[in-house]
Amino acid sequence: MIRIDSITIKEFRGIRDLTLDFEGKSFAICGPNGTGKSGIVDAIEFALTGIVSRLSGEGSGDLSLKGHGPHVDSRNAPDKAQVSVKVTIPSLGKTVTVERSVKVPSPPRVTPSDPAVLAVLGQVESHPEIVLSRRELIRYVLATPGKRAEEVQALLHLDQVEQVRTGLKKIANACEKQLSGLNGPVTEARANLLRALGITELTKDKVLAAANAQRAILGLPGLTELGDATSLKDGLATPGPAHPRHSSKSQALADIRAAREALAEIVGVTTTACVAEVEADVRALASDPTVATGVAQDDFYAAGMGLIANDACPFCDTPWDLDDLRAHVQTKIEHLEGISRKREAAEAKIAPLVVLLRKNQSALDLLVRYGPLAKPPLTLRVVRDYIEQCAANAATLEALLPLADTIAALAAMSTIPEAVLEEVAKVEGAVSGFPEPTRQDSARDSLAVAQERLEVYRSAMRQQKTAREQAQRARQVSDIYAATSDKVLAGIYTDVQRDFASLYSFVNRDDEDKFKAQLVPSMGKLGFDVDFYGRGFFPPGAYHSEGHQDSMGLCLYLALMRHLYGAGFTLAVLDDVLMSVDAGHRREVCALLKKEFPGTQFIMTTHDPIWLQHLKTEGLVSGRAAIKFRRWSIDLGPARWDERDVWAEIEDRLKQDDVRSAAGFLRHYLEYVATELCHRLRAVVEFRGDAQYQLGELLPAAIRQMRKLYSLAKDSANSWGHQELVADLSVRESNFVSLAAVSKAEQWQVNVAVHFNSWENLGAKDFTPVAKAFRDLLGGFSCSHCGEFFRATPERETFDSMRCDCGKTNMNLLKKK
Repeated sequence: MIRIDSITIKEFRGIRDLTLDFEGKSFAICGPNGTGKSGIVDAIEFALTGIVSRLSGEGSGDLSLKGHGPHVDSRNAPDKAQVSVKVTIPSLGKTVTVERSVKVPSPPRVTPSDPAVLAVLGQVESHPEIVLSRRELIRYVLATPGKRAEEVQALLHLDQVEQVRTGLKKIANACEKQLSGLNGPVTEARANLLRALGITELTKDKVLAAANAQRAILGLPGLTELGDATSLKDGLATPGPAHPRHSSKSQALADIRAAREALAEIVGVTTTACVAEVEADVRALASDPTVATGVAQDDFYAAGMGLIANDACPFCDTPWDLDDLRAHVQTKIEHLEGISRKREAAEAKIAPLVVLLRKNQSALDLLVRYGPLAKPPLTLRVVRDYIEQCAANAATLEALLPLADTIAALAAMSTIPEAVLEEVAKVEGAVSGFPEPTRQDSARDSLAVAQERLEVYRSAMRQQKTAREQAQRARQVSDIYAATSDKVLAGIYTDVQRDFASLYSFVNRDDEDKFKAQLVPSMGKLGFDVDFYGRGFFPPGAYHSEGHQDSMGLCLYLALMRHLYGAGFTLAVLDDVLMSVDAGHRREVCALLKKEFPGTQFIMTTHDPIWLQHLKTEGLVSGRAAIKFRRWSIDLGPARWDERDVWAEIEDRLKQDDVRSAAGFLRHYLEYVATELCHRLRAVVEFRGDAQYQLGELLPAAIRQMRKLYSLAKDSANSWGHQELVADLSVRESNFVSLAAVSKAEQWQVNVAVHFNSWENLGAKDFTPVAKAFRDLLGGFSCSHCGEFFRATPERETFDSMRCDCGKTNMNLLKKK
């Protein structure tokens, strides 16, 4: 992937103009809530992907990138909202600049824009998961199994797996349903062919025997084979218009009897009972309004489950107990699943009725062909209308919805209009009056009808065979894909589960070093249970604290990202993701990130300065690779505790003769810096349980500790016989003591002249030397090369050195033994 070297943000979100240098290393951004930290996260995400997650997706409402991406004062000028990042692509060894404007977010302006660079950036753009906020983090832990599967598979870019699985299953079901619909036409075509041949069993031998018997009457040679192209009437002359003839009287009467039998069956006791049972089931379904919108509601409730995070309904904001709300929604989902099962049962009962309607339709289709042969011809309009009604009812029953139409179709099929039976009787009477055909005419007609019905049967069989092969292939593909994807996903989840448990155990090795977890995929869901002190496996929210859930979410995310990218996991932006992790485990999280992901650049935001100190102490970020925001204003955006900015701001305020404001600002800055100095130098400060230390407690302690470290350094140099170094250290110490004396900071507790209240009474000219004295004093704590404050090492135990971050200043504190 990539590493970010720097970012420049203009008129974007709450930032007016800001440039940060990351130098491809891990970086921390600290500041109180509302100081603009998340604006930087949004800018990084926008520059790399063209989107801002918090302005889109679930819960975003009317928010949009173009409407709310620009700074509020530039909302009508989205072209001014621009973000530019300079990134390094390790795999290509290239540095690239990516620029985007909210007005035209895609495509970005890339320099250089060769194909290899664009390919890497395209991959990054398709992976917005490199940016993680706590809102997204906790979804991995507390989501429902179905929603968790979606989130995890989306992160692993496996979300299409379930879509394909569902699609293949639907195709297989549709093919099988289509196949079942072709069984009726085949059955009817077979019955019609048997009736035409006068046989009871459809075999090649019997078909040939029946056909050859008729061919012999006509003096035609017998057929020896019955292939797909064989015609039963091969060699039979086609009668001309001068020789009109009636259809086979016996065949016509047989077809009429078949029609009567079909009509009798549809109003028979068995069918009537089946119709009544199905109608009762359908009416029961119709009494539940969720049936018609079952699928949509199921998706709606599933989405709602994923949004439940606060003590209120995510849709109407009605207060709820979270457990009660989840149970309430789950009950609705289970109800819909029950409705689905009832619907499938009703469809299974309806299928025979559809076959019966199709059978009547087919039988009456044959019957109406004899109407024009009557004298005078019979139009059979009522029968034709009934045929259309049978077809319509069959289609309605197959569709099932709307249920009211299905109920009406069931009621309609239970009765046959009397006029239909009357027209059937008329056809039968007309056919009975046909003259008896000669033996040759009867044979000729039988062969013609038999061949016609054989072709219909062959066509129905071909369609059925094609549909059966399609259904078999579709089901086979669906089953193979499901089995294979389950096996692959199970393997992936096993690897992720093992890595996740290892990462979490590292963070909590003081009390959960035997921690285990279970990621169990099943039918589009992903169960997630964790061990609770050997008492069994439970959902993370069951017994673990919120802080533990946060660390679980981070560890699961890291395990997933490592599985997805491997060594290519070079960038992650973490937006205040560990806000509830207890202080005792924050250091372990830092150690984990440094140990397990040494090749990853982490850009992190936090509102907790203690968390920032842990990041620095564990060496995850260097002193220069962090900034602290002190405030935010709508006109200027974030203001940071930058030394250059601080002294420039004090100078500006003094130019305006605003001593009170300059004094307050200096006091605030000194408290911030004194805290940092005491931490870096391991100064001894009287402990306070509320951690509310005053400047008079911190800065003198830092000065005393600095003098002590100089003394240790001189003693060490003396023990090693380094007299030149002793002289140099003495000069350094003397200069530092002079700076402290000028600032009078050592006398804070006893000299009111250095107190904030006294500063307020000074004029601008009087206060300028005070500000300069403290600026010079802070310089005495710093390296002349890199400008960073000195640090006493190690963090605990006996001092061994005092050094700066660049390493050019390194004072040995250990005496020669």
